[in-house]
Amino acid sequence: MLKYVLQIKNDDMLKQSNITSKIHPYIDKTKKPRLIEAPQAELKIVQRRIKTLLGKIQTPDNVFSGIKGKSYPENARMHIGGRKRNLYKTDLTAFFPSISREDVYQFFNNELCCSPDVSEVLTNLTTVSLERFPKEELTEVYDFLGQKGVHCYNHLISGAPTSQILSYLVNHKMFDELHTLSAKNDMVMTVYVDDMVFSSEHKISSHFRNSVKSIIKKYRYKLSHNKVKGYSKGYPKLVTGVVIDCNENMIVKNSLQHKIILEFEHLRKNPMDQESRQRLRGLVTSAQQIDKSIFPNIKRFAFENPSK
Repeated sequence: MLKYVLQIKNDDMLKQSNITSKIHPYIDKTKKPRLIEAPQAELKIVQRRIKTLLGKIQTPDNVFSGIKGKSYPENARMHIGGRKRNLYKTDLTAFFPSISREDVYQFFNNELCCSPDVSEVLTNLTTVSLERFPKEELTEVYDFLGQKGVHCYNHLISGAPTSQILSYLVNHKMFDELHTLSAKNDMVMTVYVDDMVFSSEHKISSHFRNSVKSIIKKYRYKLSHNKVKGYSKGYPKLVTGVVIDCNENMIVKNSLQHKIILEFEHLRKNPMDQESRQRLRGLVTSAQQIDKSIFPNIKRFAFENPSK
């Protein structure tokens, strides 16, 4: 039945040894180093089907982790109220690699009440065992995880379509506990994968911050201390890539505006460059999710037919 639901015709797709061969782990150094475990197309198709099924699980309104129809600007918008707010945000270190295969299996088996064999297959399809790769091929990966203090080498895939929603579902008890703490302290809390944001019209005490840290530690995760930050009322705040200015307006980051202008200038000189056109469309669409009035002429240019 599981094979039928996920449209799997090859029994090898049920085994983790075969699934691991369809994943390419590497460290992306484009900006800050980060672990990517990119699934091949065949595996990605199956993972998208699992994601669709997991998407039927009802989640709280304050969760934005891979939830269909929700976006990062909406996450930021939750922290804009009638009055100016103080804000505290936290980020977890190497979140996906810290979510063990056992944690994922227990979610399918205990929380969704799947049979052991179905839980095993679903876990195989959504986790990766680095130990199945020759160690010399993954020197950078092991060094990266070591620097992050992560020693979990059979974990949730960093790069699979299923990982964002599973990262929440597997850890919903931790997020529920943090949400209960926030509600007791009259705060708004949102979850965007490993990015948790708390805001309040009142002062955010050190006692509250320490309580947040204690809950995270209780569930064996680590805070990325360089991303733990507090903002006072009246100061611009950066929330999941969106700037909330002093007047509680959502502003497109300068870096995104700069990317749009550079891409636009390139496309004007090379109007038949379809990859550039697609990039520009994506960038402008992203910016207009934050501010609908921004770059109207560039959007018109991006979506016009260059052959006419």
